[in-house]
Amino acid sequence: MGRIYIDQYTGKIKRSDIYLVTLTLKDGTVIENLEPRRLFPVSNANMYITLLDQDEKEVAFVRDLEELDKDSADELRKCFKEYYRIPQITRLIESDEKFGSLTWKVDTDRGTVSFRIRNRHSDIKCFDGKRVLIRDTNDNRYEIPDYTAMDAHSRHLLFSYL
Repeated sequence: MGRIYIDQYTGKIKRSDIYLVTLTLKDGTVIENLEPRRLFPVSNANMYITLLDQDEKEVAFVRDLEELDKDSADELRKCFKEYYRIPQITRLIESDEKFGSLTWKVDTDRGTVSFRIRNRHSDIKCFDGKRVLIRDTNDNRYEIPDYTAMDAHSRHLLFSYL
């Protein structure tokens, strides 16, 4: 069986678990326990979504969430919200740089955390003008959705490393 392209006319998607979905095709075929994954989770989160079976083989493909019916798109967004959960930084408390490595203490939507950043040039990225993604030395990701909404102290610390 080749790749199945899913849109509002060819199939419906329903969440069956935190990370899993069931696909019901137009002809009534039901494919269960599919794991949705974004092919471009940072740069193009609403397009190019693959649905993988338990052997991690692609079963179906969604070109764009906008091509799905509203309920199916919402179900996928709920899966992604859990799977791609990235702590959101709300405030930078302090920053220290030693031997080329940064240590940040920040407030996130999940509490206060400290982490190290190995290379500020490759591990702190600005997207769409206001969105910032940070990767720490343990490969954890953090996000600042809009740095202009942060307090002056936080912006000052951030700007010294952008």
